[in-house]
Amino acid sequence: MDISQRVIDIFKAIAQVPRQSKHEEKIAAWLVERAKNNGFKVERDAANNVIMHVPATPGYEHAPIIILQGHMDMVCEKTPDSTHNFDTDPIEVIIEDGWMHANKTSLGADDGLGVALALAMAEDPNVEHPELEILVTSDEETGMTGATALLPEQLKGRILLNLDSEDEGIFTIGCAGGRETVSTLDLELASVPANYSTVSVHVSGLLGGHSGCEINCGRASAIKLCTRILSKIQAICDSAMLCDIKGGSAHNAIPRDASFSIVVPKACVDKVVDCANAMGKCFALEYAKTDAGVTLETHVSDAPAKAYSTNALRRLTDLLFVYPHGVQAMSQEVAGLVETSDNLASVKIEQDKLRLLSSQRSSVASKLDAITNRIEACVRLAGGVAKSNEGYPSWQPKIDSDLLKRCVETYKTRFGREPIINIIHAGLECGLIGDKIADMDMVSFGPTVVSPHSPKERAEMATIPMVANFLVDLLKSYR
Repeated sequence: MDISQRVIDIFKAIAQVPRQSKHEEKIAAWLVERAKNNGFKVERDAANNVIMHVPATPGYEHAPIIILQGHMDMVCEKTPDSTHNFDTDPIEVIIEDGWMHANKTSLGADDGLGVALALAMAEDPNVEHPELEILVTSDEETGMTGATALLPEQLKGRILLNLDSEDEGIFTIGCAGGRETVSTLDLELASVPANYSTVSVHVSGLLGGHSGCEINCGRASAIKLCTRILSKIQAICDSAMLCDIKGGSAHNAIPRDASFSIVVPKACVDKVVDCANAMGKCFALEYAKTDAGVTLETHVSDAPAKAYSTNALRRLTDLLFVYPHGVQAMSQEVAGLVETSDNLASVKIEQDKLRLLSSQRSSVASKLDAITNRIEACVRLAGGVAKSNEGYPSWQPKIDSDLLKRCVETYKTRFGREPIINIIHAGLECGLIGDKIADMDMVSFGPTVVSPHSPKERAEMATIPMVANFLVDLLKSYR
């Protein structure tokens, strides 16, 4: 069997197993079973990390151990009209026009293709390789908790190939660090006066995308668009009250849709609806190049007996307005590289509290502290409470890496051209692994995947054999 076809077949098998972040029990069990069926020694730790030990092929017994690393979980995003259940349903993989995608859901090529590449190298009898440690971590997408829990003694190898990058022909040797902040704001309930109606607004059709890879694309945040509408409405109707607001999903996905419901005097309903629709037309013009599908829908219904007060709505709107989102600074060292950013990832109301989740990134530790402190200050000024986690460290590049030199030479030999060496703004587990094991030599690469963390996610088929054959050559070079 052709090595690239083996990769695709393994990926399709992985896609049959539910593997939403923090719900990786089924995929971890599947990986363990597959390893045993291939006769590999395998371990599954308390964090659900799976490590397979693959013996060297003849002639490679004295070569250094190579770690092939990816993560088992995926960001689960779907279109509003999709009925897909990520807890039970397999991903429907579709291949057409040179691309692989899913049916109205994210594909999970991030990082299912990386795991499939690693398994293909181990399982193909024609691939020559040193002893391999296949490390498949858990919960990479919502906190890198698998990599955080990893113990240095679990790995013998000191050469790591991270298979979680998304541009063929690019070798990544550094990444940003990151941190998440959860903020809450108390919202007081009040009685809704007579002669009020509910106006609901839904913003959708945005592209969204990966908050590390695509935060610099100028794409709209549905949460921020809803905030602008709320602010305009309060300017023409200062007695509006809030029923609900929600939007966004994963911490590393730019919000694609959001909605809110307010109650206003019946005499103001037409003005409020017209205001919202006018803002929808503004958004269509503003984001014609980046989010051509942006749509706005309004609905009018009866008012409930209770809603959150006018004051609560104002405090909420002000907080969302000043809350940082998007690129905060560009790198002064690497042209075109985002240095610091924030993604206002989700908003919802739980138990009469506004709950916000944001994800901050920076390649400079002090700048990561600064943007996090700014967010916490905004929340405090609004009367809320912000709690930030410890996050994960950046991966500082090693330009003189022996592994990088070998990767470059192998790539040039196979393809007759120079690969691109870069540093990315997205987070990779290499930062955590390198922080635990200082002498680990690491490079990240992978096939081309476009719009991860969204239903638009797709993988370019032609790049899968390119990466697979490069990896075969690289492993063979250690003889």
